[in-house]
Amino acid sequence: MASRKQRKESAVFIVNPQAGGGKSDKQLKQLLAEIESIYGNAKIQFTERKLHATELARSAVEAGSDLIVAVGGDGTISEVAAGFFDAKGKALKPVKQAPALGILPAGSGSDYAKTIGIPRSSAIALQILQTGHTRTVDAGLVEFTATEGGRKKRIFINIADIGIGGEVIEILERQGKRLGAFVSYQIATLRGLIGYKNKKLDIVLDKKQKFDGNYSGVIVALGQYFGSGMKIAPNAIPDDGLFDVVMLGEMSKLEMVAKMQKVRNGTHIFEPGVTVHRAKHVSIVSDARALLDCDGEMPGEAPVEFTILPGAIKVVVPPP
Repeated sequence: MASRKQRKESAVFIVNPQAGGGKSDKQLKQLLAEIESIYGNAKIQFTERKLHATELARSAVEAGSDLIVAVGGDGTISEVAAGFFDAKGKALKPVKQAPALGILPAGSGSDYAKTIGIPRSSAIALQILQTGHTRTVDAGLVEFTATEGGRKKRIFINIADIGIGGEVIEILERQGKRLGAFVSYQIATLRGLIGYKNKKLDIVLDKKQKFDGNYSGVIVALGQYFGSGMKIAPNAIPDDGLFDVVMLGEMSKLEMVAKMQKVRNGTHIFEPGVTVHRAKHVSIVSDARALLDCDGEMPGEAPVEFTILPGAIKVVVPPP
């Protein structure tokens, strides 16, 4: 019982008030009331801008918090997870000494939560949080060319990709998600396909296995889902120490549209031109502008390098 009391006293909840297009005041107040009734001494902090969640999480890790909870969608979860590391991708504390990452899905997309078994229901997610049962999972570190210039590094916890995914996210960031996550992603995907040209990519896995040719996209996955429920990497395991690398070969626009439903249910991996590999390190160079999608955000473009960080973070998950 003492450990549970300590966990409650040092819990930090990082809330994205704009998650899901902005929850109603009533919904948000109800969720905060539930949190306060269980974690009376918890610190509740609201994000005010992009990457603010990372700053808040870093402060909480350094302050010795036992539990840091991301309240929002995949973007918020990713930013909070990044706060367990410094700007170069080095863990602020060893995993055993670091806080646990908790997840309360409150965004338009809950793809990572789906992979690790956390439902969208706030009430059930709070019950899972109270168990304190954790699973040590992998994270990814990507180095890329930033949109503002120069090379940068970034942590991701779910999925990153080069190609069509980055262009869809660029469109989605412009159009917003006013129609809801599913419909908004579908519209952005169709708009992206209209103007998309396959990219000539040079891909190297684990610095030895080489591929080159025209690709629709290359997905580097820790989790199984992205794009609001698309099962892009159906066999990905978030704690096996390996990326699932899904390579979508050259396809016409018609072929890509035809495969969208298969991507949603995960059967696209059996289609001609689609291959799946596993690797700890992935590098990709493009001869044309190829945008990076990193946990649902578009921070830059190729050339990119992805490195697995095995057993990098503890996440509260449902007990077995």
